[in-house]
Amino acid sequence: MNRKDQNTLMDRHNKMMAAILTRYRNMVGAATEPLPKSTSIPQASLNAMTMNNEASALIKEIENLLALTREIKQLWIAGPLRKPGDADEENRQKEMDEKAHRISKLHSDIVDLQYENAKRKSAAQQVPVPPKDEQHAEVKTENTGVHIKHEGQGGSV
Repeated sequence: MNRKDQNTLMDRHNKMMAAILTRYRNMVGAATEPLPKSTSIPQASLNAMTMNNEASALIKEIENLLALTREIKQLWIAGPLRKPGDADEENRQKEMDEKAHRISKLHSDIVDLQYENAKRKSAAQQVPVPPKDEQHAEVKTENTGVHIKHEGQGGSV
């Protein structure tokens, strides 16, 4: 997010806070205004109506502030929208491709290590292990636990 967008969000936040404080001040002012003795009923009705209007407006201003916080959270999590072909977008895509390649390599290394570990265990137990390319495992869960069936062997391990 660039500096202009940050300033815009901060300006919107400051304006909303000012509006909330103004509405609150008006509501409290109407509630605490002294009533003259001669026109107390009409003035009290006007103050009550003013308080109701200001309370409704205060609620609306707070809802607007909540909408702004949701927008800020969305920008924080998802990031601001970028145009296709943007230099920053190309760098991000390149970085994501590199990370995907590293993850793929790590996964491949884990599979190789698991294969070597199984090979060592089977050599110790004298159980033949199918070649790496023929290993396709089927996982079945029962009440007693998890059973792995290798398609190349035809039996459970």
